[in-house]
Amino acid sequence: MGDFNVRPIKNTSDRTKMYRAAISDINAFEQMLQQKKFNEGSPKIGLEQELCIVDQQFEPATSALDILEQLNLPQYTNELALFNLEINSDPLLLSGSCFSQAEKDLNLLLQKGQKKANELGHHLLLCGILPTLQYRHLQFEYMTPIQRYQVLSKMLAEIRGDRFEIYLQGVDELIMSLESVLFEACNTSFQMHLQIHPDEFVTKYNWSQLIAGPVLAACTNSPLLFGKELWAETRIALFKQSLDTRNSKNHLRKKLPRVYFGQDWLQDSPATLWKNELMRFPLLLTSDDFQDAQEQLKQNKTPNLRAIRLHNGTTYTWNRLCYGPQGSQPHLRIECRYIPAGPTTVDEIANFAFWVGLMEGQSQEQESFWQEMDFRLAKDNFIRAARTGLNSVFNWFGKAIPAKELILDVLLPIAERGLKKRQVDQADIDKYLGIIAERIEKMQTGTDWQVHSFRNCSKKRSKAMSLKALTQQMIRHQADNTPVGQWPILTCDATAITEEAIGKPHLVEHLMSTDIFCVREEDSIELASQMMTWKKIHHLPVENYAGALVGILTDGGLSRYAADQTPSSLLVRDIMIRNVITGDAKDSLEKAASILTDHKLSGLPITYENKLVGILTLKDLEAAKLMISFTPN
Repeated sequence: MGDFNVRPIKNTSDRTKMYRAAISDINAFEQMLQQKKFNEGSPKIGLEQELCIVDQQFEPATSALDILEQLNLPQYTNELALFNLEINSDPLLLSGSCFSQAEKDLNLLLQKGQKKANELGHHLLLCGILPTLQYRHLQFEYMTPIQRYQVLSKMLAEIRGDRFEIYLQGVDELIMSLESVLFEACNTSFQMHLQIHPDEFVTKYNWSQLIAGPVLAACTNSPLLFGKELWAETRIALFKQSLDTRNSKNHLRKKLPRVYFGQDWLQDSPATLWKNELMRFPLLLTSDDFQDAQEQLKQNKTPNLRAIRLHNGTTYTWNRLCYGPQGSQPHLRIECRYIPAGPTTVDEIANFAFWVGLMEGQSQEQESFWQEMDFRLAKDNFIRAARTGLNSVFNWFGKAIPAKELILDVLLPIAERGLKKRQVDQADIDKYLGIIAERIEKMQTGTDWQVHSFRNCSKKRSKAMSLKALTQQMIRHQADNTPVGQWPILTCDATAITEEAIGKPHLVEHLMSTDIFCVREEDSIELASQMMTWKKIHHLPVENYAGALVGILTDGGLSRYAADQTPSSLLVRDIMIRNVITGDAKDSLEKAASILTDHKLSGLPITYENKLVGILTLKDLEAAKLMISFTPN
């Protein structure tokens, strides 16, 4: 999220000053490019690691600030949610054993963080989206209490003029809304930086856009969200929608979301990227201590260009221009932001080596490709990869090529050529590109492992317990640092996911069914009766048109009324129980069992904000060995 010394724009004067500072920064940036003030030496690489914190039950733990305080390391920083952290590693020269050194450095930092997390009874986990994350974890109390996040959320909500909505469709569908930008907190990424020679920036940036689709397909690790099986890399669509300030009421006008892939190839100068963002996206934040960039240049100093960088930090391109004012000469970088965190550090560094190798391996014949190629080809490839991962078929210079064939036969040789060009040690090349090759040969990215394992576990376990099993195994494999291509698919009978490993179901959400058949008040008793017979169920929740729970219909109540009246003359509202006893997903199973016993019920509707989210029955409790000895009415 970047710069923390910020505040909201209060009035027109604030906005004018911010625009003036940003425009001055861009003009100074262009002047620096013309005067060749940028570092043109050997390139460096760097990385940012986002991660999740989970408790002993493998659910989000809000201990980020406690861990940061105890660590007191400059490489660690906070993130939007209290269950996330970020690590920023030191840059390395792109040569020799830089990638094995990057892995060593990252593992050392993770070990230090893991030690502090363990002292609190928690774990650190690398995953694109935490499988056990739930909607309730996205309420305001889970947001890190730092002004930047609160201001940014408030300003984006005001521009949107409505709740943030997500609609994702994969194997399952997910439709939700939220008052803040905390949907964005579901995403954790592994961000990769590569220093770029200023004279090569346009060509390299366009090349980074072209390779984005195939690279993403090789690295997907985010298929599940709230127990729904969605895209191969669900983060891409979720991130876009989580910060989208556009409103459906203005659908006829073409407007870009603040998270976007791009609209066209970069034609002339890197400054164009900043100009477009300043023109297209409203200002959200400002500060009180901007430098005069032009004056800094006159004094032969390196300006920090803070105003335009601040605005750039409120937009999100998947390949981003970065300006580094550190040292005697500033430098330019491309930041690759679409790769998910995990599954292990060795997988991440393999992704890093693959991407950097591709960036450096671009041939002279490919340097002007963008002058003839339609930009929408690259964008289409990127969306394909996000949706279907290694099952995608890409358009590569006019030919339709399956992802597996393209990566193994075309891209890996280019990546190897690029790493050799930068004199990366052959041992690093063989190790990390070998991990990519094995992953692709076996068609097993983190996404593939999660999907197949989740489907297996769900055959005999509840969805909630299956997600816990996945999370527990991800933590184990991460500790071993075993590449995901070698992970065995979980089976529902595996000893690794016994109750001793993941704990017994102890909350209602661990056992409740979320696939619920309901009726409405206006429905006929005939329909309700048939539904109970067809599905062999004893109770039907009743909802109104707004989706609120307003009653429940039981087979006992239905049989009593059916004896006195013709079913066709009755509606559900005539005989439903209106004072419905409900439970909460976070209730203990013992509490739910007590409610069922005290009120002699066979089923308990589970609600959240008066909306039905599940139902818990006696059969569920019996399956969990929580027998209740009574006969319900």
